[in-house]
Amino acid sequence: MKQSRVICITGGIGSGKSTVCAMLESKGYPVYYSDERAKALMHTNPTLIQGITALLGEQAYSQGALNRAYVAEKIFGSSALKEKLESIVHPAVREEFEHWKRNSGSTVVFKESALVLETGDPTCEHVVSVVADEHVRIARVMARNTEMNESQIRERLANQLGDVYRRAQSDTIIENNGSLKDLSLQVDYLLSKVI
Repeated sequence: MKQSRVICITGGIGSGKSTVCAMLESKGYPVYYSDERAKALMHTNPTLIQGITALLGEQAYSQGALNRAYVAEKIFGSSALKEKLESIVHPAVREEFEHWKRNSGSTVVFKESALVLETGDPTCEHVVSVVADEHVRIARVMARNTEMNESQIRERLANQLGDVYRRAQSDTIIENNGSLKDLSLQVDYLLSKVI
């Protein structure tokens, strides 16, 4: 069977990449959600659990579940520890993605990942960046994450790649400042280019 073509969807927090992916799924295309799957695998993959515990200590898990607050605290401010954690998690996600892709039965699959450009993901044949103005992104994140305030969101934005860089490194840009109808038209245009 012919290998599936991989189109990667990326974007910063609040850009709307999940909405784009939901639109692709509604049109019948398979979407692999890398960030969600990474979180799930950190809870269920025994090799990953063992590696994370060895790296960060027994407190990384509490009653069989990943202690996200503890892990975040440990890696925040330590790029070396963050890189080590990613070097444990990314291969497990990559392996699962390859298995998922083989079983997708589709000639084209979409992969949602916040870190496509940061990691130089070699599986991506076409990179799509979803971008939006900063004030739009902040409003979206505040609406869905009521526990976060504006300064926390701005701190997250500051730690992510800027849209100027995303635009330069991507094959397609989806501008997501308008309505869902506008977004849907851009998704249709993307499909006309890659399918």
